[in-house]
Amino acid sequence: IMAVVKESELEEAFKLFDQDKDGLVTTEELKMLIEKVGGCMSEGEARGMIRQANKDSNGSIDYSEFRKLWAIVRGEEEDELEIREEFKRLDLDKNGFITKEEMLAVISYCDFFVSDKLVEAQKCIADLDVDQDGQVSYPEFILVWKYRKQ
Repeated sequence: IMAVVKESELEEAFKLFDQDKDGLVTTEELKMLIEKVGGCMSEGEARGMIRQANKDSNGSIDYSEFRKLWAIVRGEEEDELEIREEFKRLDLDKNGFITKEEMLAVISYCDFFVSDKLVEAQKCIADLDVDQDGQVSYPEFILVWKYRKQ
């Protein structure tokens, strides 16, 4: 059973992938996004993911096909649930975004952050904020979580 993904999450994710805003996600854009979050994906891997989700075999993914690609990118449901739980823990007001304030609140609960908490919170957000809008959406969170090289 696939996890039910909210339309808002899908739109948010699609915007991250569709970097030239032409309404299509290409192999190139998929690779670029994974690199942007600090990971690495081969041409072949990217092509394979696109191919699996591409109903009309035109080599790129439009919004109607994107739900499938997003499911493939998110991966195994058991793993994903854990990531989603972590995101919910940080998203204190449950609006689907983690802000610097929320990150700061969470960091304040942890005693082991010795350095300046604000700097720490800003760094966390900066690391995760792929589109640099000052907050972290779930799609950004899971992409960094799954694809960034440790």
